[in-house]
Amino acid sequence: MDVRGNRACNRLPVGFRPGGMRLRPLVVVLGLVVAGCAGGGEPAAPPVSIGSDLPAAAPAGPGVDFPVTAVPRPIVLTGPQRETVERAEGEKVKAEELGFAGEFRFTGVAPPSPGSAPVVLPDGPATLPLIGVADAVAAMSAEGRGGVPLDLVSVELGTASFHTDRGPVQLPAWRFRSVFGSVFAWPAITPEAFWKPGGVPHSNRSATTSDGVELSVELGAPFEPCPGGKPVFKEPVAVESETSVRITVRITGGPLGDCLHRLLPRSQSYPVKLAAPLGSRLLLDEDNGVIPVVTR
Repeated sequence: MDVRGNRACNRLPVGFRPGGMRLRPLVVVLGLVVAGCAGGGEPAAPPVSIGSDLPAAAPAGPGVDFPVTAVPRPIVLTGPQRETVERAEGEKVKAEELGFAGEFRFTGVAPPSPGSAPVVLPDGPATLPLIGVADAVAAMSAEGRGGVPLDLVSVELGTASFHTDRGPVQLPAWRFRSVFGSVFAWPAITPEAFWKPGGVPHSNRSATTSDGVELSVELGAPFEPCPGGKPVFKEPVAVESETSVRITVRITGGPLGDCLHRLLPRSQSYPVKLAAPLGSRLLLDEDNGVIPVVTR
């Protein structure tokens, strides 16, 4: 271990005066010191600044194998499979004291396994096969890490709202009540009705449309320049394929300057016009996270 490196990390940066106003030098030097400390005494990497006429990264093909022609269209969950319908007061604390680590155990009386049920999906009505209680509990516990299972004392077949890439959708659901009183909903339809159930990469962006061609996509807004800095502009770019539309961002302008307020993120809606209607295709961000699209 490089003791000298650790000592350097404990020293105040040059230019720091308690109660003083020399903020800008402090911000710059702190960034360099933190970068050096993170490497355990390694030389600090050169700082990255916003320069003039920044190009966006070259857009790669979406590369998402989505069964766009399947009927009915697979359900793409962009939220948790297990929805908490009711949260009993203090249940989280009680479950943690019990040693709960994500596994469930059903102790009630299970109703007979159903056959199928009608469902209204974003692309139209369908009749889908259902799973039984035992399969639902096993699926709910699949990501568990051992410990003491949480007892589910009763269950009923009903419906619940789940987040999908086409907005909230009401699906048949097993509604379990825990020993502490909370109610958890798990989709009662078979896993084959979903695309990558439990494994869809989510995006923190969102989009709306009225016709599937002209979209309004919520993206990060450009940072405001510092006094004397030049504006930075963002422009969405749609990379279309047969199975998906990938939204990248082209950035131009700058440099912004060096002040704190440029670190505060903001969002902004951008118009995106597609060459063909979105249809059943996925809308993706630059990291292939699925962007939910709601029809106005």
